[in-house]
Amino acid sequence: MIPLVLLLLALSLPVPALEAKDDTGTRVILNAPARRIVTLAPHATELILALGQEERLVAVAPYSEVPPALTDLPRLGGLGGLDRERLLQLQPDLVVAWGSGNRPGDLHWLRRAGIALYVTEPRTLDDIARALLDLGRLTGDPAAGRQAAARFRRRLDTACPSKGTQARRPVYYEIWPSPPMTIGGRHWLNDLLKRAGLRNIFDDVPRGLITVSRESILARPHELTLSTSGRGDLPLDATLGRPGPRIVEGLEKLCDRL
Repeated sequence: MIPLVLLLLALSLPVPALEAKDDTGTRVILNAPARRIVTLAPHATELILALGQEERLVAVAPYSEVPPALTDLPRLGGLGGLDRERLLQLQPDLVVAWGSGNRPGDLHWLRRAGIALYVTEPRTLDDIARALLDLGRLTGDPAAGRQAAARFRRRLDTACPSKGTQARRPVYYEIWPSPPMTIGGRHWLNDLLKRAGLRNIFDDVPRGLITVSRESILARPHELTLSTSGRGDLPLDATLGRPGPRIVEGLEKLCDRL
């Protein structure tokens, strides 16, 4: 039997904090596992679902794809900005947001309000796996994070088994038609294109999203135009527009069509 003094000593010891560093380099520290989670981007919702922690979601971003049991969850964020009063009423202990997809003012307000905020801004597909590991720790289930990250990496490795070793075909990736918007060399879609045996014709531009002219597009020879809007030479799955775990589904479909 444990001596009373040792038991009292054990109960008095501080509980180890749960810690992760998000894609902005900010340390996120929780004193207890996150139990009430709000996601402010569809791919952030995917991350939590991939961990098997759907019961901890108290609100999700508009356009999040969730199981039928979660369809009545409140929707927060979107183009109209964050309903701050509603978020405070939900009392989340963790908010998962998108650095370039949510308003900077809303993210700044969350930090000033003292609400734990994990911001995703992946530059490579492996950053998605790392986010799964981080969120596994912050939810107090690092094993779930490791398993989800391993599953994601395995599917990435088998999605296009032969494409990555071939000569890469130049493509134009259309984000928006008018004015033309595409991706530069610092966007996570470059990693996906490489795995599919493709090369972004604007990968020499050291930025994420860029606006270009039609003349500059024509001046850079390319074999295909890709777009998730239904335009272009190949129809792309909508999952390619979200940097979450389900992006591998879009990659598999893309490689099947090439």
